[in-house]
Amino acid sequence: MTVWPGPEGYWASDDPSLIDIDRVHEWLSTLSYWAQDRPRHITEMAIDRSLNLGLYDADASQVGFCRWVTDGATFAWLCDVFVAPAHRSNGLGVFMIGVATAHPEVEGLRFLLGTKDAHVLYAKFGFAAPAHPERLMEAGPNRATPST
Repeated sequence: MTVWPGPEGYWASDDPSLIDIDRVHEWLSTLSYWAQDRPRHITEMAIDRSLNLGLYDADASQVGFCRWVTDGATFAWLCDVFVAPAHRSNGLGVFMIGVATAHPEVEGLRFLLGTKDAHVLYAKFGFAAPAHPERLMEAGPNRATPST
């Protein structure tokens, strides 16, 4: 477990025992555009199987969250990045992404993410459009199965 001090008494930690799953689930399932109506058991499973970072205020109340999905060897997918609305516009997103991208468990890995509206934020940390988007493909949960 590591703690990173941030601006104005805020701090980040990768201690999984500090994650307020109820709060994170509410944010993601009701306030995010990418995880609307995500069932709680899916949020719990995702957190359990990821490298998580919590963002906390001076009173240790959780105000943000993000997680890495990674094999620990070749790539890491940054996802579920969220800062509570009341704590936005204070540089906390920059702080949290800075901590996430500098985390020792993802050092040297290829980073991936998806975003609808935060390209400027992520560009500060070296994220850019894929050099070869034609090489990327996607399949959703209702994907076709090959016929025999």
